[in-house]
Amino acid sequence: MIHDGKKCYSGSLCQPLNPADVYEVFWKKRFFEECITISLRPLSLPIDEPLLRELAVLELPERVEIAETLFKTKKDELSMLALSDFGQSFLGMVDGQPAFLVVVHRMQQHILGHFYSALPGDYKLSLERLPVINSCPPDVYAYAIWQSCTDLFLEFPEVRRLITALDIFRPSEKQYCRAAGFRPLTRTGGSNLEELYCR
Repeated sequence: MIHDGKKCYSGSLCQPLNPADVYEVFWKKRFFEECITISLRPLSLPIDEPLLRELAVLELPERVEIAETLFKTKKDELSMLALSDFGQSFLGMVDGQPAFLVVVHRMQQHILGHFYSALPGDYKLSLERLPVINSCPPDVYAYAIWQSCTDLFLEFPEVRRLITALDIFRPSEKQYCRAAGFRPLTRTGGSNLEELYCR
């Protein structure tokens, strides 16, 4: 269904989508204590490309040429993910302003699923803040973002558990993750030591 030139998103979480299509917001949640509304829609590369480029520059502010390569790689990955049936990406907004990127994968088809006994219904949840709200203190929207994404994705009948990977050297992430109901599952090991949390 199309409304005002935008497609409606409904059905299974990881259904294949055309990365060039533009989608309507399909989910909203109001946080009265924080006085904000969190909303999500599937990522649309034609209109969200500038945000992805800014995200790459934010990660490598002094290496512009490498940031451009990082952007192209990220764009290709998200484009392939959109067309797949094992993952999907979404743009999260705070009061209608782009604020974070959400990527979900079926855990049994993700490399991190090999670090524990991944079950059918396990989905990996990844959150990335966009530079648009980077000037805000990290705790301003963090809990609302974690809680809203958790509530949303657990509404899908195919999702039994959400798994997220957190850097052990970023304790603030654990704080918000735990507040949203996640609990430790295992450590991944390797050079980038992460902890897997589940809910």
